[in-house]
Amino acid sequence: MTKKTNRTKVRKRAAARGTAGTDSNWSSNPVTTLWNAAANWSPAAVPTGTATFGASSTTGITFVQGSKASVGGIEFAAGAAAYTLTFTDTSPAVPTLSITGAGVSNASSNAQLLQVAAASASRDNPQLAFRNSASAGGGNVQYQAGPADASAAGGGVIRFYDTSSAGSASFTVTTGSGTPPSRNSTVGGEVTFSETASAGTASFTVYGSTSLTDGDTFGNVVFHDSATAAQATFTNKGGTVAKGDGGNTQFYDTASAGKGVFQNFGATAASANGGDVAFDGTASAAHGQFHNYASTASGGYGGVTSFNNNCPFTASSTQGSSAGNGIFHNYGAAAAGQYGGHVYFTAKYGSPTAANGTFINHGAAVPGTSANAGRTVFSISVPQPQLAYTPNAGSATLVNMAGTAAGAPGGATQFTVLPYPTSLCSDAKGVTKRKAAAVNSVGPSAASATIVSLGANTPNANGGLTSFGGLNGVVTSAGNAMLIAMGGTNGGKGGTIVFYADSSGGSATVGLSGNGTLDVSQAGQTLTIGAMNLSGGVIVCVLGTITTDVIVTEKLNIWAPVAFNFTAGANFKTGTAYTVLTAPNLSSLSTSQFSGNSIGQAAPAFSIAGNSLQVTFNSNTPEGKEQRPPRSRTRPR
Repeated sequence: MTKKTNRTKVRKRAAARGTAGTDSNWSSNPVTTLWNAAANWSPAAVPTGTATFGASSTTGITFVQGSKASVGGIEFAAGAAAYTLTFTDTSPAVPTLSITGAGVSNASSNAQLLQVAAASASRDNPQLAFRNSASAGGGNVQYQAGPADASAAGGGVIRFYDTSSAGSASFTVTTGSGTPPSRNSTVGGEVTFSETASAGTASFTVYGSTSLTDGDTFGNVVFHDSATAAQATFTNKGGTVAKGDGGNTQFYDTASAGKGVFQNFGATAASANGGDVAFDGTASAAHGQFHNYASTASGGYGGVTSFNNNCPFTASSTQGSSAGNGIFHNYGAAAAGQYGGHVYFTAKYGSPTAANGTFINHGAAVPGTSANAGRTVFSISVPQPQLAYTPNAGSATLVNMAGTAAGAPGGATQFTVLPYPTSLCSDAKGVTKRKAAAVNSVGPSAASATIVSLGANTPNANGGLTSFGGLNGVVTSAGNAMLIAMGGTNGGKGGTIVFYADSSGGSATVGLSGNGTLDVSQAGQTLTIGAMNLSGGVIVCVLGTITTDVIVTEKLNIWAPVAFNFTAGANFKTGTAYTVLTAPNLSSLSTSQFSGNSIGQAAPAFSIAGNSLQVTFNSNTPEGKEQRPPRSRTRPR
């Protein structure tokens, strides 16, 4: 009975360690470096249960090319030296090593390294695989995935299957300077998660292109199926060579960013791209935190998080990836010529949504355009390749911060339509699929978002910006959003809301305060919105054949006088009454609540006709000054 009880305890302990199979210790004085040689183990058998490593004269371990091995776990004992396990097989039909039980653990004081230095055709050809619920280990276990050497192409693959986890290990993912073939090659080293695998609390550092001749290569961490980033940390380095890419983390299918932290650094070389996180299919940013930094090189691009910017096409025009409840920071440039960090909802291959995300678009510290500040962009490119995809801001909160120096642009939220050639996707066999271009007259929408553009508190600095603009009849819409432009202080400019041509105010509510501005001068038509709340504010419009006035369909609330900034358009005439604002309750308001600039020497005079506010420029004399009769110019004879 006693022996039976002891055997039962041994089995339970083995099961807990994931060591079903043969357990072996790496020899203190092995014959070769090969894992696959029984003579290098004690007892003399290649382990299939637990492989244990202690003190040894040989700490660099390799694998027989074309071989396969499977082990329940790898244990580095308390006295273990610093080992390096190197995987060099090129695109193996089966993994060189599969870890299927408890996974990797390290009780020593030395960091242990598992290095995949090879080339691979795809994620289906990993050199190192974790299966079942295996763990990659703790912070003192390191992994590298990349090419055989710095001049090689592509890179090797580490893959997590089933419910396996990256634990709290650290991963470095790189690519080489060689140009990979167009088929049967990864773009760089890759760590990939599939099924319901998890990145745990691991840390990942992902590098971009290293070649001037092939910029479309990068290290890659990829989540497929329903895999999750859990609470891992991802650092995607910016591109370091001209036109090169930065490191990349991608989410496909229904994968989730979990509560991960993602840092996308800007490029360190001109024309290079920043680090990138991409959500495609119907993947979600969940509760992740995303930091998209500006470039540190003039002409370099900032870090980016994108939604539905890559294949595959989603099956329905209503499907797309989601920002979930993520928090996104887009940082502005610190020096001239640098581009800011950004989030793109591109809708090239699906209809993404900002959902319930929070987006902070930081202003720049130097003069420039909105591209130099932090931005969140909702766009479609026409003609579209398959379905009428379009992005929306969901119920997100977006805050556009002000610039921090004179002339510096504020952060921006932009809804836009761009011309773009028909996009293509390739199937698993590399066969290109072309779809007929869709006719889409519905552009990006602010949906039910709250978008706040803050005013600057630095003299002559620009406030935050919210803009809407379409193209060739494809209309962007403010939807049912809350749009707020707040005033600046200390000589700073206010936040701005701009409507360009082919845009719609929908049923949005617009709020202005101080010198916060609503600019409809470039809309080319009347702007209709739901409601307007004014504690001061500036409304910019054009008067003439086309008068860009504002119609409020619900209610206009005014708590402080409002200023109009008028521009004379085509066929502007003095003595003509132009309607500039209409609201159901405007008749209950007073003209004293409105003011405006002169056009030339003609001053504005406001009147209320029914529920419309009208302005007339009746005189060549500025308002408030008495007009004197002309003096006699008759000369004495």
